[in-house]
Amino acid sequence: MIFKYFIVAAALTLLPAGVIASNPMVEYTGRTTWDGKTSTFSFVTSGTFPMTKEGFYWSVPSGIKRIAIGKGVTVKGGFRIQYREPSNPLYIEGAERDSSVVLGTSERQWTTDNEIPENDKWRYGAISVIADARVYVSKLTSKNPRSYHISGYANRSVIHVDDCSLLDTRGGDNNNSDGFIGAAGSSIRNSLIDTLDDGIKIYHDIEIENVTIRQHRNGAAIQFGWGGEDGKARASIRDLTIVGANPHQRYNMAPFTWEAGRKGSRIIEIEGLTVRFEGEIYNESMDVWSDAGLFELKPSQCNFELRAAKVDLAGLGLGRRDTMGRVYIEETSKTEKAVVE
Repeated sequence: MIFKYFIVAAALTLLPAGVIASNPMVEYTGRTTWDGKTSTFSFVTSGTFPMTKEGFYWSVPSGIKRIAIGKGVTVKGGFRIQYREPSNPLYIEGAERDSSVVLGTSERQWTTDNEIPENDKWRYGAISVIADARVYVSKLTSKNPRSYHISGYANRSVIHVDDCSLLDTRGGDNNNSDGFIGAAGSSIRNSLIDTLDDGIKIYHDIEIENVTIRQHRNGAAIQFGWGGEDGKARASIRDLTIVGANPHQRYNMAPFTWEAGRKGSRIIEIEGLTVRFEGEIYNESMDVWSDAGLFELKPSQCNFELRAAKVDLAGLGLGRRDTMGRVYIEETSKTEKAVVE
């Protein structure tokens, strides 16, 4: 027995790290296929991962290079991506943006009901990059995730999103269905974010292009920091549209919000910004409602620099800005406006 075990172990070591010799193991009620030549795992029909707290999430083996979700296929569950070598990125691709769907739950406030700690909520999303990895997500819809949509909080969890819809259609105000965040070097393009919490978090260097965000009662379209996210971040933004979507025109945050922090820095360059946002914003410290503005930048010890061209605010004021730094906005619909401090 000892001799046989030695032979088996030696044979296993001949396989390159991460190589999958046969169909990857996954608990899924629908039909899947595995192409070993291209390292592509395909979801061919709709189905679900186990309906348990942790079983709902598939930890994607590093030997899989591409996940394909077919046209008309709804995968009920979530994907967790562990560490991957820089030379081994993962591609998660739908066949048709509107019908290739990663589905979460119809339950509101899933994270609260399941007592998920604040710092762990992002791990229970549709696509969670748990460790350093490069991930490309394209041509699919993330709908009603248990928690966040697409996120990575590791130091080098670089995520590129293109041609996707991030939707929360359940109703309610506290589903924790934040849209997108990745490590420095991440990007989101040609996408719609229509969720019930923050749209995009700019905590690290990021590129945003041709994105529409529908902002609802809770959360901000663009969020720069909630508490301890200081550091430095630079964002390059082209053709961003923000639309207020609350029928009562009452919001907890402004389109550009920085809630708290110390000694952080955000440098934002924008070419093309359209904002349609009317109504009131709730000031929780004074328990009053005030006229909506573009900004709600609260941390006075932080630095915020903005230079924006081709801007259409449709009469929206600038709002609250307690941060240090300079803001320069050139509006296309009127004489250019510059605010310098």
